[in-house]
Amino acid sequence: MRIVDANIVLRYLLADNEDLSGKAAQIIDNNRINLPIEVLCEVVYVLEKVYKAERKDICGELTAFLSDTDTILPYREAVLSGLQHYAAEKLDFVDCLLAGYAEAENAEIHTFDKNLKKLIGRNEKRG
Repeated sequence: MRIVDANIVLRYLLADNEDLSGKAAQIIDNNRINLPIEVLCEVVYVLEKVYKAERKDICGELTAFLSDTDTILPYREAVLSGLQHYAAEKLDFVDCLLAGYAEAENAEIHTFDKNLKKLIGRNEKRG
C-alpha cells in the first residue's frame, strides 16, 4: 500500500518546485495511491490558509485530481459531496465533509453547530 502525505499532493497540484513536484508526479502518476481523508483535510487547509486559494478553485483542483489519478479515497462520494459543499458554503471543510457523509452515506450527524444543522436539513429536504 502506498500512502501519500499532504506535501506530495501539494507539490503535485502546485508544480512549484521542479525537483519535488517532479518526484511527486512520478509517485502519483505511476502508482495507485491511498489518500487518507486526514491528508486531504490538510491539503485543503494549506491551500486555503497558506496559498489563499479560493474555495471553488480548491474544489475544482481536488475533484480533478481525484478523477484523473489512480487514487484510493475512503468514502469517495461523501468526500466529493463535501468538496461541493465547501465550494458553496462558508462552513469549514470538516463540517462540509460531515454534510457529505449525511448526503452520500445517509449518516445521522449529531452536532450543536447551527449552520451545519441547516446545511444538513436543506440537503434532506432536497433528497
